[in-house]
Amino acid sequence: MNVIDYIKKNKDQTFAEFPFNEIDNLIFSLLTYIDFTDVVPAFKNGKITLKEAAQKLSDKKKNYRGIFISNTFKMLQIMKDTKRYQDTLLYNYMKVVNSDMQFGAMTMKLPDKSIYISFAGTDSSIIGWEEDFKMTYLYPGASQKYASVYLNKAISLLDKNVRVGGHSKGGNLSICAVMNAHFWIRKKVKRISNFDGPGFLKREIESKSYKKIEHKIKMIVPKESIIGMLLYNTPDYTVIKSKGLNILQHDAFNWQCNGKELIRDTQSKRSKALQQKLTKKLEELSLEKRINLVKNLFNIFKSNNIKDTKEIKIKEIFKLIKEFKKLDKETQNLLTELLIIIFVK
Repeated sequence: MNVIDYIKKNKDQTFAEFPFNEIDNLIFSLLTYIDFTDVVPAFKNGKITLKEAAQKLSDKKKNYRGIFISNTFKMLQIMKDTKRYQDTLLYNYMKVVNSDMQFGAMTMKLPDKSIYISFAGTDSSIIGWEEDFKMTYLYPGASQKYASVYLNKAISLLDKNVRVGGHSKGGNLSICAVMNAHFWIRKKVKRISNFDGPGFLKREIESKSYKKIEHKIKMIVPKESIIGMLLYNTPDYTVIKSKGLNILQHDAFNWQCNGKELIRDTQSKRSKALQQKLTKKLEELSLEKRINLVKNLFNIFKSNNIKDTKEIKIKEIFKLIKEFKKLDKETQNLLTELLIIIFVK
């Protein structure tokens, strides 16, 4: 059973009858992958029910490309006809894509009066992936700065029982947002959910800001996690069962659930090895080398006018691999493996 099966099974149960749980948390974290521009109100422009928002998107007959995004749209359309989700209020929608960042966020008020703030993960845009790679040397990045600004603005004095979460990069942004939020905002946040999101540089993980909120972080990764193993994250994470190979394990619609939680599993040796190798290798590279590596990677995309990962063909991967010849053999092999895992489906 995946999240869509879960929604269908519990469609007639209210949150009073069947309280908010881990699977609901994942579901709300995924909604910001949908483009709600001109549908969900921006700041101070009111609220719209999930049912109304879904109907507006359906009427527009939006063409959602890619299995993951189309499944998210399908999930929303099923949610709109359920007693459990249809009256959820959506508001404070933001989507920003420019030369520096790809950022998305939305605030939701559930029927049980709790607040859920979801940060969008990386979409298929090259700028989104470049921003992820920049995390190997830059903190805070553009989206990470924006996340705390958004959170400070989104939570009101009357809001109680606030949860913050996100999938992939959205999980990283959720942590950043709370880390750097006002003191009274941090106190209101009950839980921070990081669903297979990348980590931080070592100094951030060891910072006082992180230590203050670490007890609120719940990190969940699939058995063959790749994205969640990048950089430093909380060592106390939960491993769950996911279908699919390689990067498809990262697709939350492949995650398996039962009852009110995701099915537990054990992390694969490959996933653990990738974490250890990559972290060690990044520590050995100087700041200058990290910056140049990321620039070289994405300059090839830009010079070929590639703006979306869906446009990446095998020949572009080999062009990137040639750039690695400036580095030592072990680093070449590591980055080659990572590129193929992420971009070659």
